[in-house]
Amino acid sequence: MKKMLATLAARSGKLVVSFVSSRRGVAMTEFAMMLPILMVIAAGSFEVARYALIMQKLDRIVATLSDLVARSGSENMTELQISNILDSAYYMARPFDINGESMMILTSVEGRNNQAPFILSQRIEGGVSGKESPVGTAVNGDATLPPAFPDNGGGETLADGETLIVAELFYSYSPYLVGDLGFFEDQVFYRSAYFRPRFTDRITFPVAP
Repeated sequence: MKKMLATLAARSGKLVVSFVSSRRGVAMTEFAMMLPILMVIAAGSFEVARYALIMQKLDRIVATLSDLVARSGSENMTELQISNILDSAYYMARPFDINGESMMILTSVEGRNNQAPFILSQRIEGGVSGKESPVGTAVNGDATLPPAFPDNGGGETLADGETLIVAELFYSYSPYLVGDLGFFEDQVFYRSAYFRPRFTDRITFPVAP
């Protein structure tokens, strides 16, 4: 009996030593520990790329919208013309669907002598809660242009009769993968572009469809 117990103890000791000294499965254990970190890095990389792409899309949309309006040869654009231009933004945004998550604003601004410029026309498509055009919101009201437009005195930032087409875009962005982890939060992007009319002195368009 004693001999059997001694043999069993010896074998058990060898098994314990063998288990402790064994390195088999270490790579699998390390991989299992690193897997959550790797998943977060992969998801973050995807989100950063998606973020950069949507920013490029928004910049292209506002530049194209303002340029298309500025190229109009008509002083008074029709509803069909302006609605077709606005609809093109949804195609330019693909593969992103910005319908229902964005607000596009087209504003025609005209300068006045010794006064702030005023809004000739303004068309708004869509809506984003709590957001409005920094340029202004009232047709025939004063327009506020960014500091890039110098103030020549008396609030005059455009020469008398000089017209400017402004395209603005607000987009409510929601992270696709990692928002719930707190790395990226929902936010509203804003982009704008400015073009001067090409073929006519001023351009107006319908305020509403």
